[in-house]
Amino acid sequence: MERTDAWDDALHVVELSRPTLKDSTEALIRRALLSGAMRPGEIYSANALAARLGVSNSPAREAMMSLANKGLLQLVRNRGFRVVELTDRDRQEVYDLRRLVEVEAVRRVAESGVTAEDAVLLRRLTEETVAAAAADGMLEYLEADQRFHAALVGLLGNARWTAIVENLRDQSRINGSYHLQERGLLESSAAEHRGITEAVVAGDPELAAERMVRHLDYARP
Repeated sequence: MERTDAWDDALHVVELSRPTLKDSTEALIRRALLSGAMRPGEIYSANALAARLGVSNSPAREAMMSLANKGLLQLVRNRGFRVVELTDRDRQEVYDLRRLVEVEAVRRVAESGVTAEDAVLLRRLTEETVAAAAADGMLEYLEADQRFHAALVGLLGNARWTAIVENLRDQSRINGSYHLQERGLLESSAAEHRGITEAVVAGDPELAAERMVRHLDYARP
C-alpha cells in the first residue's frame, strides 16, 4: 500500500511503545479509520498493516480483532479485515442508540451535579473542541470531541456506559464524519458544547438533555 497524506495525518500523533503495543496499534488503526485513510468496503490484511506501522503481525492482528469486536472492522476469512460499510438502517440504529444512552447520561450528570474541578475540566475540553474546529483540523476535532463527550459521560462513574458511548460515536464516524466540515457546520457543532457544559454545570438536567438532543441532530441519518 502506498503511503498517502491521509495515512500521514492518521499516524503521526500516536507513538508505538512496547508495553502497550497492541493498544497503540489499535489507536493508530482507529485514527486511520476516522481519517478515511482506510476506506469503507476495502479489505486490509494484518500483515500489510503491520508492515506499514512497523510492528509484528501479532499486535496488528490483535488490534484489528479488537476493532472488529467493536463493529468497526469485519473479519474476512483468509483475506483480512474489511472496513465496515454502514447501511442507512445501520446509521439509524446507531443514531437511535446514541439518543438513548448519551442524552440520558447527560441528564443524569446534570441531575447529580458536578464539582468545581469537574466544571473546569468540561470547560477546558469544550474550548479544545472549539479551537480544533476553528483550525479546520477535522481529525483533531474528532479526537477533541471524543475526549469531551467521554469525560462528560465519565462523570457518571460507569465505565461500561462510557465505553458504549465511545464505541457508538466511533461507529457513526467511520463512514463519512467529514460531512460537518463539508457543510460548514464544524464550528457551530463545537460551539454547542458550551451550551451543554453550562447546563450541566448549572445542574439543569432538562436543559442539558434538550441541548444534547439538538447536538445529536447532525448525526441523524
